[in-house]
Amino acid sequence: INDTAQFNKVTAEYKFTVQPDHRWRCEVYLEGQYVAAGIGPKKLVKHIAANEALATLRQTQAVVKSNLRKEGYSDAISRSQILARSGEESTRQEIKEDNIGNQLLRKMGWKGGGLGRDGEGIAEPIQIKEQFSREGLGMDTDKSAHQLDKHDIEGVIRNYAVSDRQDDLRFSTDLTNDERKQIHQISQKYGLRSKSYGQGRQRFLIVSRKVKTDQLIGQLLQEGQVGRYELIKPQAS
Repeated sequence: INDTAQFNKVTAEYKFTVQPDHRWRCEVYLEGQYVAAGIGPKKLVKHIAANEALATLRQTQAVVKSNLRKEGYSDAISRSQILARSGEESTRQEIKEDNIGNQLLRKMGWKGGGLGRDGEGIAEPIQIKEQFSREGLGMDTDKSAHQLDKHDIEGVIRNYAVSDRQDDLRFSTDLTNDERKQIHQISQKYGLRSKSYGQGRQRFLIVSRKVKTDQLIGQLLQEGQVGRYELIKPQAS
């Protein structure tokens, strides 16, 4: 009920009274209008009343349902996929003619390709890897080779932010706490929402667009489903 009230930008109010048999009665109001009531023990009566209110609303009102929990894990972005995408973007980035290093090499006779007299040296610039996690000197080098940095993550989120995609970005459970923290920070930078779900090794992260309620409802009325949101028609209809 609280989520429903927040989504529709209305106030939710609960009124409690004690019954003659010492049980409690809880009445649910939305924007001052009575919706439903429940009777039970003091610790449970609010939950009972909220369930009654939801059942009543479903009879006459359309429901916007989030299918987050039902989504499969096949589309979740893993660490290896992020690293692969970052590597592909790096190889596509060409050094421009006005690059200082490019100009200095050409003055020394370099015409492109590998370095050295016969072009037997490296042909691609050495990639700089920024490290934003807490590991310092003496860290496991094998582990760091597979650790995501800000550049790796930002590329994925930036591409999503500038696209017209309506679905969410779901990051897999193999990310570390530091990597999820970076995703939250970068998502905020691009005006996106981010939230982690689950516990322990089952914890994953969702990045989504900030959608206005009126806009979402309009799209759902036309299309029936937008991203993970689905419009369920009233049961009484």
